[in-house]
Amino acid sequence: MKSGVSIVEDTEENRQICRKTCHACPSYRQNSYGRYQPDALFCACGTSTAPSKKEAGCYCPACELYAKHSLVIGHFCSKG
Repeated sequence: MKSGVSIVEDTEENRQICRKTCHACPSYRQNSYGRYQPDALFCACGTSTAPSKKEAGCYCPACELYAKHSLVIGHFCSKG
C-alpha cells in the first residue's frame, strides 16, 4: 500500500457510492459492465470480466471514493 493511500473496502455502502458515478460512466455503459463481475466498485474488486473493454471516458475522479481514499488513477474497470 502506498503511504497515505487507504484501501477501498468492498462494502454495500461503498458499492452504493460507486454506483452513483459508475452507472453514468460512458465506459461502463458501452461495455455493459453491469452484466459482468464485478459489476461495480472496481477500485476495490478489480477489473471487469467483460470480454472486451473499450474505454469511452472515465468518471472515477468524480466519485466520492476517489478523493476519500486518495486514489490516483482512473479506468479501474479496465486497468484495476
